[in-house]
Amino acid sequence: MFKNIFNNISLYLRTEEIRNRIFFSILILVVFRVLASIPVVGIPADAISQLFSGSNFGDLLSTISGGVLETASIAAIGLTPYINASITLQLLTPVIPKLAELKKEGSNGRRTISMYTRLLTVPLAILQSFIIYSTLRGFGLMDVLQPLELVAMSATLTTGSIVIMWLGELVSESGLVSGGSSYLIFLGILAGIPGSLTSNFQFMDPTQKVVFILLNIILIAVVVLITEAERRVKVQYSRRVREGGAMDSYIPLKLTQSGVMPVIFAISLMSFPDLIARFLISRDINDTVNLWSNNTIQFLADPYVQNIGTFIFIILFSFFYVTVVFNTDEIAENLQKNGGFIQGIRPGKSTSKYLRNLSFKLTAVGAGILAIMSILPNILLAIGVVNQSLITGTGLLIIVGVVLDIRRKIKSMAVVKDYGRYI
Repeated sequence: MFKNIFNNISLYLRTEEIRNRIFFSILILVVFRVLASIPVVGIPADAISQLFSGSNFGDLLSTISGGVLETASIAAIGLTPYINASITLQLLTPVIPKLAELKKEGSNGRRTISMYTRLLTVPLAILQSFIIYSTLRGFGLMDVLQPLELVAMSATLTTGSIVIMWLGELVSESGLVSGGSSYLIFLGILAGIPGSLTSNFQFMDPTQKVVFILLNIILIAVVVLITEAERRVKVQYSRRVREGGAMDSYIPLKLTQSGVMPVIFAISLMSFPDLIARFLISRDINDTVNLWSNNTIQFLADPYVQNIGTFIFIILFSFFYVTVVFNTDEIAENLQKNGGFIQGIRPGKSTSKYLRNLSFKLTAVGAGILAIMSILPNILLAIGVVNQSLITGTGLLIIVGVVLDIRRKIKSMAVVKDYGRYI
């Protein structure tokens, strides 16, 4: 076993493309952490962490920003505007005919939508920087800035967000992960694990440490199983004949086709009302608005509300994602053009309907498990099974998803290299 692992690692390191992608990913890591250590002029270092002190939504916002929100650095708002822009455009795609047409154009249409996402990220980043400033000022956590200082602060945070978005796209193109945004979020979560381990082990007896380690191993194993699980739909090609009959192939339908994106989207949506409520309180508009905002924060702070809300949003986004991304009509059309068919299913519309129904059934199961795993550490904490968790359920899903993505990409590049010897 260890010999095979050593041989695989040796093969990976001998592959030039893999080495280059590893070094590039490490370089992005270094740049990301350097940006996260450069403070923004005008914002005290601990102001943002004080703002969300005692709020779980501060941790959630920090997660989707790449773990740098509380640092008050030039990368503080991180990927949040980009993720919000992606959510907005995906929600608008079925509604706006122009976006729906672009989606059907294939790779060219996707590139255009990606450009729109980047353009939308800029005003959202500017808006979020002003909201952060106004909220911090309203709570007395920072001084009033002069107009030029305010513009400089907003420009710095916006530029940092755009740079982080750019780094994520560079990782997608030249790194080890197909989703660069997930990679940066993954780095932010990993950065907090050593401190969490230290704080957990410091107050545990030996029995609690064993239970803590075993429980986290079991959770990781379950997440790996549901992430890798897939249903293979057998496809036969009547035009590709080999000895013994027609050649068979498969359409792999994963149990969680959307990966960790529904989890990230759910975090973003759940944390948005809390941020707006704090902003309104800081403005002190009137007693009615303050009362409504306080009630909103208290309502969202309820663990039951957080868990149920996260559960529902993950399921909704899973179905929405598979509806938007998994184009069964296009798959059925390509199969028909190439003489492929699913046994017992008529080509064309019947094949599309069959694949759509099957994907919805898998999504129902996968989204349910994904949602449960996302809130399970919180439930275990609430019922007293564990005193502290290593990372949140959402963090665990993101980490495992990114690690498996890295593993798949490295293996695919290694296979291409191995086959290259015989060409």
